[in-house]
Amino acid sequence: MFDWLLYSLFLVGLTVVIYRLVDLVRAPRRPAMWAMWSGLLMLIFCVAVGLPLWPRSSVGFIVQHVLILGCLAAFELFYLLSIYGGRRRPASTTWFRGVMYGLAAVMVFAWVLTTAIEHPDWADLDYRRYLIARVMVLAYTAGTATSLLSLVRLSWRWSRIADRVWLHRSLVALTISTSLGLAYTVHHFIFTLLYTSGITPPYPQRFEVPLIVAGVLIALIGLSMPAWGPGVTATRRWFQHRAAYRRLEPLWAAFIEVRPEIRLPERGPAWDVEFALYRRVIEIWDGRSRLRGYLDPQLAEAAIAAGKARSLSGDELVAAVEADLWRDALRRCAEIGPQHNDEIPGEPETGDNLADAVRFLELIATAWRHPPLTTSPVPQR
Repeated sequence: MFDWLLYSLFLVGLTVVIYRLVDLVRAPRRPAMWAMWSGLLMLIFCVAVGLPLWPRSSVGFIVQHVLILGCLAAFELFYLLSIYGGRRRPASTTWFRGVMYGLAAVMVFAWVLTTAIEHPDWADLDYRRYLIARVMVLAYTAGTATSLLSLVRLSWRWSRIADRVWLHRSLVALTISTSLGLAYTVHHFIFTLLYTSGITPPYPQRFEVPLIVAGVLIALIGLSMPAWGPGVTATRRWFQHRAAYRRLEPLWAAFIEVRPEIRLPERGPAWDVEFALYRRVIEIWDGRSRLRGYLDPQLAEAAIAAGKARSLSGDELVAAVEADLWRDALRRCAEIGPQHNDEIPGEPETGDNLADAVRFLELIATAWRHPPLTTSPVPQR
């Protein structure tokens, strides 16, 4: 029923393993990243062993479960090397790892005994009939839960101090995935105890598979986030800059029509939308500076009063007043010609970066599309 989930998980995991291997080949002297890649590789081998292509066997069972524990140990080592490096590590991490290794040893020893003595059916392992097999499964589940609890603690603690956006998101995703895994192991442990005690839950144990797959998929996504996340941010920023560039076009076109000399000669490549947006912002403000002699302070005062009467305030009021001033100044420049004005309204504060400048100009562009605050006979452009 859930076989397609396992195949999907294997393909996604294999892609991440290959992708991460390319990064390691480019920069091989990173022990923490090697630990993470080793964990990913063991995880994919574990999924491959569990695919329906192979018959269930004693060797397949122990290989799969040892790989799972090895994968968790490698991920924990990745965290420890990333956070502490060669420094002394907290005693709690040593305790968690010691418990997990001890339970792993119990699992392997119980597997040897149940294989030699009980000869269980590995295709349908019945915990009620085989005591040693039951101990083996409970030891594995407890060891997995111990390791996952340590990973939840480490990923959550590190996510709160991460100073990069996509690293923080990656660690949050890993916290969610390890929490799902921890929920699975707790449920599996309780399910096994209830089943072996003669209490059969009202649903098959196979319904744990989607929980496992979801946890592993989220982990794979989280581990790869720092690599592809910045590209997502850059793509989103490209579309935001493109949209802002188009929204400012009516303002820019009005200035270019009256003062074409503000058009800058330098043009960037077509794909560099951020450069084009910078250029457009500079040209608009250059056009505003060339119209300073046409800005009417009396019109500014009237526009402020009209804006306040319409409940405008803050940047919206300033932007609406600027829109009125620019309309009037462009008309005067086109109809009257050169003009000098000693009383010039001050320039609005627009911030010291591109984002703030664009935000303010977009407020002006919004006001530009609406009727002016004053009744000045200024044509719409």
